[in-house]
Amino acid sequence: MLFSHTALAKYRIHKITQFINYAGLNTATASKKKTSRSWYWLLLLLLLPACMVQRIDRTPYQQTDYYQETLASLNSHPATITTGDTLEVGWAKVNITPPAPAPLAGYGKRLGMDYEEVHDTAWVRTFAFDNGQTEAYFVSLDLLIVPMLVLQELEKQYPTLGLKPEQVYLSATHSHTSFGGWGRKIGVKLLSGEFEKEIVQQLTQQIVQSIQLARQNLTPTRVGYGSANAASMVRNRLTKSREDRDTELRFLKFERPDGTTAVLSFFSAHPTTLPSMQPILSRDYPGVLVDALEERIEFAAFSAGAVGSHSAVHFQEAPFGGMEEVGERLATILRHDLHQVETDYIYTLGYNRVPLLLPEPQWRISENLRLAPMLFNWLFGKHPAYVTSLQLGDIVLVGAPADYSGEFMDELESAAAKEGLEVIATSFNGGYIGYVTPAEHYNLDKYETRSMSFYGPHSGNYLTEMLQLLLRQHATAGPALPPTEIN
Repeated sequence: MLFSHTALAKYRIHKITQFINYAGLNTATASKKKTSRSWYWLLLLLLLPACMVQRIDRTPYQQTDYYQETLASLNSHPATITTGDTLEVGWAKVNITPPAPAPLAGYGKRLGMDYEEVHDTAWVRTFAFDNGQTEAYFVSLDLLIVPMLVLQELEKQYPTLGLKPEQVYLSATHSHTSFGGWGRKIGVKLLSGEFEKEIVQQLTQQIVQSIQLARQNLTPTRVGYGSANAASMVRNRLTKSREDRDTELRFLKFERPDGTTAVLSFFSAHPTTLPSMQPILSRDYPGVLVDALEERIEFAAFSAGAVGSHSAVHFQEAPFGGMEEVGERLATILRHDLHQVETDYIYTLGYNRVPLLLPEPQWRISENLRLAPMLFNWLFGKHPAYVTSLQLGDIVLVGAPADYSGEFMDELESAAAKEGLEVIATSFNGGYIGYVTPAEHYNLDKYETRSMSFYGPHSGNYLTEMLQLLLRQHATAGPALPPTEIN
């Protein structure tokens, strides 16, 4: 007889219960009952692992129901793409820093440690886009991730703004020394500290406020895309390979007629330059980068790129020396190329958000064994996951609900080039499915592929294919021409 994993677990529990009942009904004396209880606990301890531990499912993802369902979802959720008037752009930032003490997020070994002081303020930074036909927003939080509970609360607020969820592209800087307190489940609390409802509520309102302020600041603006080589600043901490890295510092340049300039930058290296047990809140190197840029331009923002498996390279060992070194060097690289990037008015604006169906969780305890999905869900909860996109002319941003590996960027850029597009990938779009890396790395006994790989050997390749298909949707937009020049 064949059983599913869930049915097999229920069957084993049923047989254990049968044995316990049988043992209890057939003991004649108190002494025998005590002995029976001892045997009961021993048997339970012996059989419980059989219910809690399962083998890794290595079924190719193309043969699974979740793959087919996500394909169907993509087909039924075409991207919204409009060509209208000259794109207007607005920007704004809002302070989101809770007063100390509040929990830090980023390292489980902190066990929910509070920060005692603030080294540099955390913000939500938002760009608004409107072409007269539709509007969209890019939101970046100075946080480890975009918390799932905050996403849920935002979706309740979007109708009051006249928005749908797909119109708001969410991202985070991924600082491991920003505040937590935004998760209820035990596993999330381990990484983000004790849950504080007020933090979730305040953060939601602060994001809404940033959207409103950016919307009020809309002005016709020229847009340009730039990319600078920053190979000296990033390493692949998973494979140590110099080839399998995303070495580009990507950025969007926004110029207004009065000369006002804003920059939105992206880099694929973990902001983990600070001591893990230091009770001080900081944005890490993204904060230094943004502040350095704002010394010369009106506004700057940063979003974590494909940071999975990638770390920043630094040599300074002082408590804040590493973050200052990385941030300043990236700012120097970006400023060198910024003036060379040409900008132009664009007219095409697009966006999408598609549900990403997932297999059962496969949280590993060895190369071939995993804990039962029900235990993972008890620890971390069940949350929806999505792939997201935002299109500005021929530039398309794609968002992943994960620590998305920079090793996939060559594939994404190749797919985008075939469609005549530029692509930027970001991580942490409001869901979280762990680290996703190429399937060939799955058996490595590393933190990324063992402790933080939640959904099996093919999750990275599966997610990358969905992002490529999402890109293909945006290729239908055609050239970014003003309405008078179309046809």
